[in-house]
Amino acid sequence: MRYVTTFFWTGILGALIGYIGGALSNVSVNYEQAMVAALVAGSLGTILTYFISKNNAPQVKTSDESEAEA
Repeated sequence: MRYVTTFFWTGILGALIGYIGGALSNVSVNYEQAMVAALVAGSLGTILTYFISKNNAPQVKTSDESEAEA
């Protein structure tokens, strides 16, 4: 559910950024292109965050490992 919410808000914010960027550039807004670009960027960010946090998680010793060392 966390990822569904992330993609939902990524699409909304992508449309908003596309609208503001179009208004500042005085061009027509292509919402489909803005949302697809935002969803691709959001997907990459979500995947990178998952792998970064997985690799940097502290290693916890279990009771079996601590008995084997003793």
